[in-house]
Amino acid sequence: MKRQLIACLVLMLSVSFTSGCWDQKSIQDLNYLSAFGIDYQNNQYVLYAQSTDLSSVAKQETPPGSSEPPVIISIGRGETLQSAMDNMQKNAQIPLFYGFVSTLIYHERMLQKDVIATFDILNRYGLLRYTKWVFGTRESIPEVLSNHSVTGFSPLTSLLHQPQDVYKQRSFIEPIRYFTFISRFWEPSNTVIIPNISIYKHSWKENNDFISRLTVDGIHAVYRGKWNGFFPNNDLLGLRWMNPHTEFAGLIVKENNKPKATLRIQNVKVMVKPIKTGENPRFRVDIHMNGFVREIMAKVSADYIEKDAEAQIEEQIRGTFLKGIAAGTDLYGFEEALYKQDVNAWKQFAKNHDNKIRKDALAEIKIHVRLSDSGKMKLNWYHYPDHLLP
Repeated sequence: MKRQLIACLVLMLSVSFTSGCWDQKSIQDLNYLSAFGIDYQNNQYVLYAQSTDLSSVAKQETPPGSSEPPVIISIGRGETLQSAMDNMQKNAQIPLFYGFVSTLIYHERMLQKDVIATFDILNRYGLLRYTKWVFGTRESIPEVLSNHSVTGFSPLTSLLHQPQDVYKQRSFIEPIRYFTFISRFWEPSNTVIIPNISIYKHSWKENNDFISRLTVDGIHAVYRGKWNGFFPNNDLLGLRWMNPHTEFAGLIVKENNKPKATLRIQNVKVMVKPIKTGENPRFRVDIHMNGFVREIMAKVSADYIEKDAEAQIEEQIRGTFLKGIAAGTDLYGFEEALYKQDVNAWKQFAKNHDNKIRKDALAEIKIHVRLSDSGKMKLNWYHYPDHLLP
């Protein structure tokens, strides 16, 4: 009997010390943030936060003609990024939850000022994950964050939150995650490439009216912690051929300036090797890739397709390289290749901080295109009538 009484007392005491879920917050009582935008204006940090309506994220049956959920943008300003966040929280009606932030946008003004000033809170605050996507922009951040995804889809199913799906279908400028951005940022030899996201208003129509859509129209280059310029897409045609992550890139094969075939390039393998070191290093580039024939508009040999593709790719690589050098930017990361393959030679090059990769650094390019597939049809299955040629 005495033992039973003691057991009961112990059980009652243990129950009294059990906290349970006394601090648990219901999911409907939180404001879930999905994206951050950081700007610098009038000597203040400006923090923008995109809120997510959970009812619009899950798939649900909605009647035709139902309106899209509104986009809520929170704004905070302050002398530091933390004070801007505090001011944003000051007027919040319900607690803000930061654990679902999947995108970070830097305005060009912030990149030009000093992006390092944003690192401390973004890395120190545990709920902000390292897997978020990083973009730059030259447009109004609230307008970018307010741009909806395709009608009928979740607001999180968009270029802003899932850029890798679009990149797999058309490989041009590779999206970058925050952990990659951070790791490359701190390496003294790296040039970090940040995609620039903007709003395009003349490509999609709804009910015969143009509607805006997000697009990646260039890059921001960051070198040794400093913004190193903006480059539009037209200057970056060669960038995709120097990226081993390229999965699906297009190319038009021509003869006498007339289209003969179109290719999709896959399985890009890039090898960059220093062939001369010192203050003016030079490099040899060797690239292997597979070509997948998508269109044939005239009788053309496989050998001609390969040779013309190789010539175009070499021209585009050299053109993009020279565009970067003219702006003082090493877009292909040749300095990084020198650092990884011959660190002593890199130290000799980098001891003078004014040293930069020069325009004669690209000494030799060897391109190898192999036609690996022609789809469901033979390469030359039919001869187009002349009057139907492009």
